[in-house]
Amino acid sequence: MSLSRNIELEHFDERDKAHRSKRTSGSGGSGSQQGSRANSLVPSPAHSANCSLYRTRTLQALSSEKRAKKVRFYRNGDRYFKGLVYAVSNDRFRSVDALLAELTRSLADNLHLPQGVRNIYSVDGSRKISSLEELVEGESYVCASNEPYRKVEYTKNVNPNWGSRLAGPGSGGVRQGAQRSSGDMRESKDFIKPKLVTVIRSGVKPRKAVRILLNRKTAHSFDQVLADITEAIKLDTGVVKRLYTLDGK
Repeated sequence: MSLSRNIELEHFDERDKAHRSKRTSGSGGSGSQQGSRANSLVPSPAHSANCSLYRTRTLQALSSEKRAKKVRFYRNGDRYFKGLVYAVSNDRFRSVDALLAELTRSLADNLHLPQGVRNIYSVDGSRKISSLEELVEGESYVCASNEPYRKVEYTKNVNPNWGSRLAGPGSGGVRQGAQRSSGDMRESKDFIKPKLVTVIRSGVKPRKAVRILLNRKTAHSFDQVLADITEAIKLDTGVVKRLYTLDGK
């Protein structure tokens, strides 16, 4: 009886040992799997370096996009306008249309760009600007309405005085100017102040009349006044060479 009982106990002990060994081996396998999974989640040094380099390049690209480009804008065909410098950035102007609207407010008037700024050309007229990305730091550009580009040496414009026509060679304009009375000098200074004048085209009725603003922003010399009147009134004979009062003087 005791012998058979001992045999049964030994049988159960062997079965428990086999079960414990399987469970131990199974837990060891799962531990190794978890360890390998944990190791796979840890980024390698090379991967970290690549991510850091990518972030650096992205920040550099964003900073370059936000950095303003200082460019100069001229009015199409205006040889006396010295240009207007703008700091153009994506934060200030979301699109080229926003830039055109701002340039219209700053550059357009009844005489120059009366239809507003619609097109921007490179300073030599070789290409038309269609996006803000095409603008280059330090470059100059020409603003136009719907008219074609007019070739003028924009970057070499001059600033002559109103009386430059009187001081021509051999005309004695310099001596006459030095001998002017104080009343004449006051009259000359008053002429420099902004004035709105009406110019009537000569000929039979109906006569075309235009109103022109005269000041240092729109014209710097009498020659430019004549050029502006020519463009506005459009004589059949071509350019305007003389101006008369209503009395014919």
